[in-house]
Amino acid sequence: METLISDMELIRQTRDGIDKKSLMELLRSFVNISLKEYASYVHVSVRMIQKKKQDEKLSSRVTEHTLYISKLYREGIEVLGDIKNFSRWMDSPNPSLGGEIPKTYLDTISGVLYLSNHLQGIAHGFPA
Repeated sequence: METLISDMELIRQTRDGIDKKSLMELLRSFVNISLKEYASYVHVSVRMIQKKKQDEKLSSRVTEHTLYISKLYREGIEVLGDIKNFSRWMDSPNPSLGGEIPKTYLDTISGVLYLSNHLQGIAHGFPA
């Protein structure tokens, strides 16, 4: 039931959109990635984000991708203990991902979901 509630909340937030101020707070305090790096993952220019007013909403496509990344970071912190461990995992070549760096999967929602599934496997005792 909790997954259904989470998914419904994700849908609601995507429809509502997130504003620039919320995005910047998310990047600064929680996700711990630069604006340039984030923009490359969601396929927008840094300038496009910079031009937005603080209360101006991101597109639903960008909002949804952002929310999936945020959800992944929450899961990663829960599974790996803290942001430091999760960031290290995200930045390191991973043998169970064919030697790829997990962060490189953030450029698509499918990639984010793939990492989420991988984290669930770790939570259930499969190799990292």
